[in-house]
Order: sequence, then structure tokens, then C-alpha cells
Amino acid sequence: MTIAGRLLRLRARRTGAAAPPPRTVLRRLPLLVLPFLGILVWQVVDWVADPRPWLLPSPLEVLDALVDDRSRLWFHAVGTIQGALAGLGVAVVVGAALAVAISASRAVDRAVYPWAVASQAVPILALAPVLALWLGYGPGRLAVAALVSFFPVVVTGVDGLRAADPEIARAMRTLGAGPYWVWRHATLPAALPPLFSGLKMAAVFSVTGAVVAEYVAADRGLAYLSRIAYSQFQADVLFAAVAWLAALGVALFALVALAERLALPYRRRSTRPRWRLR
Repeated sequence: MTIAGRLLRLRARRTGAAAPPPRTVLRRLPLLVLPFLGILVWQVVDWVADPRPWLLPSPLEVLDALVDDRSRLWFHAVGTIQGALAGLGVAVVVGAALAVAISASRAVDRAVYPWAVASQAVPILALAPVLALWLGYGPGRLAVAALVSFFPVVVTGVDGLRAADPEIARAMRTLGAGPYWVWRHATLPAALPPLFSGLKMAAVFSVTGAVVAEYVAADRGLAYLSRIAYSQFQADVLFAAVAWLAALGVALFALVALAERLALPYRRRSTRPRWRLR
């Protein structure tokens, strides 16, 4: 706790006033403002316009669908989670390996990096049916999720590996350090912060890739459930599936952010805004 916070608490105890809320609570209050306002406006529009339920369900109707159809939603959510995690795992392994190879070899850089960029120029909706036809539903979904997710890992990994200070590496070699030791203690630590930024983007993109694959060909998943709900005019179930997808993307992003905090604890202080009162 800061000195100002301690003084405020001490003053509150002497005067008998209520102690101010912790800073952690105050920091998280703005996070809830925008969703609360959005849901409030949504409910007011439903009350005033009174649209048909199949066109725009109210937040209460969506909440009822989340509760009443929780078993079906969870069943399809497990399929989407499996596809997203599998695609993210392949993207991390392949993307990190490509980043190391591209940063270490000029020939690999010239031969592979342009094709990695070109793979993102083709719309994934055009590639998903082809991959599903060639590989089948399961491997095709994994391939689509990995293809969407690996590019941020490659780009941020290459930029991070190339951002290492050459003077530090040169000084280590002067002191007798070998190439692997220099890479382990100088190059890799410099690459981890941007790499984690790419991993956070890849975590969100993996859900998008799994959803695209499920729209093309699937017998399970939240996108598959959305197609069924759309064809049956069940807008409340459709909105509930969208809410699940948003929650999955946020959860994967938060997991990668937690891994970053555990792996790079020194960044928690170095990335704070300097203008904030302490």
C-alpha cells in the first residue's frame, strides 16, 4: 500500500469514517462500466422497441438460455475448446520453430518468411473447405485454427529475437561464453516480451479459427450450435453461443497473460505508467 493510502486509512480510523476501498477494487471498476452500460442500453431498447424474440432477445432471455441450455452449450463448448487449444498448441510449436530458424539463417528468412506472410493473404474462409476436404473434419479444424494462430507467433518471435542487444552478446563471447549460452541468457530473454504479445493474439485467433472450421464442416462446437439456432430462429440460444465464444477468447487471453506474469515477473513494474500516483 502506498503512503497516501496508509494516511487516508489512518485518518479514517481517527475520524470514524469508512475506510476507502482498496486500489485494486477501484482499478477494476472501469472494466465493468462498459459491459454494464451495453447491457442496460440493450434492455432499454428491448423494452421500448419490443422487437420479436427471434430478431432481438432481451438480456434476460439470453440469461435464461445460458441457464436452461447449459448442458448443451457446455457440450458444444468443449468441442470448440478442444479445437482451439489443439490449434494453438500447433501454432506455438511451429511458429516458435520458424521464428528461431528465420532469425538464425538468412537463407531460411528469404525462403520461408515471404510464404508465411503469403499464407495470411488468402482468406481463411476460402482455405477452410479445402483443408476439411483434404484432412477431414478433426485434422482440418486443427489445421485451420493453427493457420490462423501461428502468424503472430512467427512475427513477434522474429522481431524479438532480432531485438537482442548485439553488444551484450559480444561482451559475453569475449568473456568466453558459447553460442548456446549467449542465446539462452541474452537473445531469448529479449525475445520473450514480444513473443508473449504474439501468443496473446494467437490465443484469441485460435478461437476464431476453430469457429471458422466449425462453420464449414462440423458435428459439434459452438459455431455448429449457432448454425442450428439460426436455422430454427432461436435467437436466445444464438446469443448465448456468442457469449460463450467471447468468454472463451477472454479466458485464453487471460491464461497467456498469467503465464507471462509468471515467466516475466520483472515486467509487472517496468510496464506501469510513470505518471500514475504511487
